[in-house]
Amino acid sequence: MKKIFSTLFFLGGMLNLSAQDTPTADAVIDKYLAAIGGKEAIAKIEDLTIGTAAETQRGTMESEIKVKKPNKFSSVMYMMGNEVMRSTSDGSKVETVSGFGGNTNNRVAEGKDAIAQILQNVPFPELLYAEYGIIKTVAGKEAVNGKDAWKVDFEIPEGRKWSEFFDVESGLKVKRMANMEGMRGGGQRPQGQPGGPGAGQGQAPGGQDGQRPGGGQRGMGGGMMNVTFSNYKEIKDGNGVKIPYTREQGNGQFSSKAEVQSVKVNKGIKESNFVIK
Repeated sequence: MKKIFSTLFFLGGMLNLSAQDTPTADAVIDKYLAAIGGKEAIAKIEDLTIGTAAETQRGTMESEIKVKKPNKFSSVMYMMGNEVMRSTSDGSKVETVSGFGGNTNNRVAEGKDAIAQILQNVPFPELLYAEYGIIKTVAGKEAVNGKDAWKVDFEIPEGRKWSEFFDVESGLKVKRMANMEGMRGGGQRPQGQPGGPGAGQGQAPGGQDGQRPGGGQRGMGGGMMNVTFSNYKEIKDGNGVKIPYTREQGNGQFSSKAEVQSVKVNKGIKESNFVIK
């Protein structure tokens, strides 16, 4: 009997130790923000313009996103030099205008769908989680590119869900994973981002996500969209803040590798860039 109690006590102690070793979601996010420069330095960035280029199965894709804190953005995607998608957020709504083969589609997202796109396009969506009541939970530890990473599950209340992975050692965000089933152009798509929010985030390497820049997943099918982030570098005039300069994404039907080409910080982007007509 003593041996049984002793064994149970030992197992209970191991389970308790394991629970103590697992950080909270807030702790994981705080470590990430510290790893990319710290909240104080990030707070000094009032606006940001990021240009990227990627080679895809459809040809060369270029994009530019302009972001103004806390939650306004304007993104444009070009395919082979032609504008094919534009998305604009005034901080409340998100309008997406896409045109392929001469056809134009206009869609406006509101509520939780707008929140999803905002989180995906702003480069530092973590700073908005409290405002939007984002639910976050550490789901455990998994290997990403051969290194341990904390998997954190996120959820917009009554909205989209997604997961992000943070390197245990460095704290950097290395991967995002989201289910694209049921996604439509102009709805939620993960710097960034961001698919769920949080790089992507359209063009913004730090934001949110695994989606096509500017809005939606039209023509890309369903299934899981995986996005990996790497090559973190300090941005010029960014007070030491880093963003991933390389992001690779794919869902089995579509894949691309985007590289940051230019970054501009605090250039006084005009409010007219974020007007929804």
